[in-house]
Amino acid sequence: MEITFINQSEDSTWENYEQYLRPLLEKTLNLVSFSLDVEVSIVLVDTETIHQYNKDYRNIDRPTDVLSFVDGDVFDGVTSLGDIIISVDACKSQAQEYKHSIKREFLFLVVHGYLHLLGYDHETEDEEKEMLRLQKEILSGIADRFDEEIH
Repeated sequence: MEITFINQSEDSTWENYEQYLRPLLEKTLNLVSFSLDVEVSIVLVDTETIHQYNKDYRNIDRPTDVLSFVDGDVFDGVTSLGDIIISVDACKSQAQEYKHSIKREFLFLVVHGYLHLLGYDHETEDEEKEMLRLQKEILSGIADRFDEEIH
């Protein structure tokens, strides 16, 4: 697995969370029985940047917390799943709103975006239940609801 982690925010403390990505993403692949060699990019941005992405690519003129852009190209046996774009501002505010750690919210957003890249969605009630079940199971033991901060 190849992971590209790009922090475009002005806060270098986000780089502390990079250490959790490989175990989290590997657990996700194992849980959904996805066995291809993959690569993924995770990009941290501010509110204005994710707002622009949302407007340009989804025709939704407001910021959001996470966007997934599916790739699917295969090069030298490695499948490029795509890009996960995360708003660090939304991550912080949602952690406060849901009363859990920023680490947990960040990893929740990564898993949510990753599941989208793997073909999961939440358009119907059944799809949403399945995604929520998977997210909870994946985060268990890695980013529990009241995990401590690492900032």
